[in-house]
Amino acid sequence: MLGRKEAMPPSDTDASQPTDSQGTDSQPTEKAEKPPAAVVEDAYAAWLWIDERVASFSTLARRQLGHRAIDAALDVLLDLTDAAYSPRGPLRLERLAHVNRSLARLRILLRGARDRRHLSIAQHEHAMRLVDNLGRQVGGWLRAERGSRRP
Repeated sequence: MLGRKEAMPPSDTDASQPTDSQGTDSQPTEKAEKPPAAVVEDAYAAWLWIDERVASFSTLARRQLGHRAIDAALDVLLDLTDAAYSPRGPLRLERLAHVNRSLARLRILLRGARDRRHLSIAQHEHAMRLVDNLGRQVGGWLRAERGSRRP
C-alpha cells in the first residue's frame, strides 16, 4: 500500500542504541527509578494542614496532643521520602511499614483532638480523608513492592 510505512525488524547493529568505543552497549543494567512524587507531595500537604490546625490549639493541648500529631505527620513525610530514594528491597519495605504505623498513630491522635474539641467535625473529616488517601497510596506501593495483587 502506498503511504503506509511497514515496521522494519531491528537489525543486530541498531543505530538507535548508544554504544561505547568498543561497540558494546553502554546502557545501565538497571533503570533509574523516579520517586513516587505524588504520595510525598500529598504527605507534605497533610503535614502542612495539620501544622496549621495545631497552631490554633490551646497551649496545653498543643503541648500534649498537637506536637505528637505534627511529629507523626512529619514521620510519615520523612519515611516516605526515605522510601522513595531507597533501592527496592527490605529497607524500602521497612520504611513503608513504618509509614503505616505512623499513619495509625496519626489517626488516633486526630481522633483524640476531635473528641477533645480541638478539631471540628468537618476538620476531622478532612484530616481523615487526607490520611486515608495516604494509606491507600502506601498500601498500593507496598503491594507493588511485594509483587502481590489485591485480593
